[in-house]
Amino acid sequence: MEGLLGINSFLLIVLSTYLFTIKWPLLKNILWLAFLLRTFTALVHFYIFPLPDGAADALRFEISTWEISQLPFINYLNSFGGDSNAFFFTWILSFLYRIFGRSSLLLQSVSVFAGVLSVIFSYKLSFLIANDKLKAKQTSLIVALFPTVILYSAIILREVYVMMFLLLALIYFVKWFKFYHFSDGFMSLLFFIPLYFLHGVHILGAFVIFITILITTTLGFIDRFKNRIIRIPHFFLITTTFITFVVLYTIIINFNIPYLGKLPDALTIARILYQNKVTNFGGSVYPNWLSPDSTSALFLLIIPRLIYFLFSPFLWDIKAINHLLGFVDALLVLILFYFIIKGLVVKKQNKTVTILCIILLPLLITYSWGVGNFGTALRHRSKFIPVFIAISTIYVPKITLTKKSEVPKPNE
Repeated sequence: MEGLLGINSFLLIVLSTYLFTIKWPLLKNILWLAFLLRTFTALVHFYIFPLPDGAADALRFEISTWEISQLPFINYLNSFGGDSNAFFFTWILSFLYRIFGRSSLLLQSVSVFAGVLSVIFSYKLSFLIANDKLKAKQTSLIVALFPTVILYSAIILREVYVMMFLLLALIYFVKWFKFYHFSDGFMSLLFFIPLYFLHGVHILGAFVIFITILITTTLGFIDRFKNRIIRIPHFFLITTTFITFVVLYTIIINFNIPYLGKLPDALTIARILYQNKVTNFGGSVYPNWLSPDSTSALFLLIIPRLIYFLFSPFLWDIKAINHLLGFVDALLVLILFYFIIKGLVVKKQNKTVTILCIILLPLLITYSWGVGNFGTALRHRSKFIPVFIAISTIYVPKITLTKKSEVPKPNE
């Protein structure tokens, strides 16, 4: 019964994918490829053998989903959030268990669906950055084929949902950055709400985006004031934005951000040492020299920790056969960053890419201090891979996927 329920849910995703191919015919083959790869991976995990990271936390999340779904309705509503935001997505998924019954394959199918959507959203983000449909298509193909993106789109973990909502948040931010429509900025911040509940660290991204919007709005207000074209709506907008900033700051200052604690304690050596102690474990633990022993070492290790988070394990870190997946993933990420850095340094600077890198940097640095082994680093950096791909593809040489005579159809 459990398998049958899951199979039926995959049939619904087949229908959804078909509808997506009608709306985005340019992505037709890529969407079917993404769906088939993710579905095959999910079925292998369910029927044949557990995939990397498919046990442990994934099993714990599935059990949590079932337990929450069994609560009396009032207790069920009161359990929202639980003791940790880590279980937020299991609370949402428990709706399915309350309605249809228990099936881990059903939850995997939801991950597959989110993975297919992420392919579409990566296309949209890339097109906004590059303004080139073929390069955007190239982005979606790479996302569809990227090994760890496929893996985390097939098991019951938060990563694929973070990918999806992060892409959405950045899509609307780039729209705001290009066209300055207030609604786009608002939507970008709105999508950081589920991101916060999926992993509280992402509140830092919302904070950076809000600061960017505040500064831009203020400068625009000053410019209009100098030119004496200020109007009541402009004055109302800047006043509302400033008041909102003050209110949000008083709230955020008391947030307990994962890995950092509250903002006033975020960069204290005691907090970093504690986080370093509780995460440095296992066969894939970071080298000892990456653990700070003083405030000066804390700042000196920011870049090395970031490098290890993004590109580890290195050859000298490989001690077991299961480390090879991490090595391949790190090598692919390194290639993406090669094009990003080369593009920013050698080619004409793209302001959209620059601002996206500024938004991502505090998140990446925070994650780099929040993990102490490259096994966990692989899992956490996967959240950003579709964004990395979308950013890098603008600089990657164009690979023609269709005949030159083929003209993209409408709505592509």
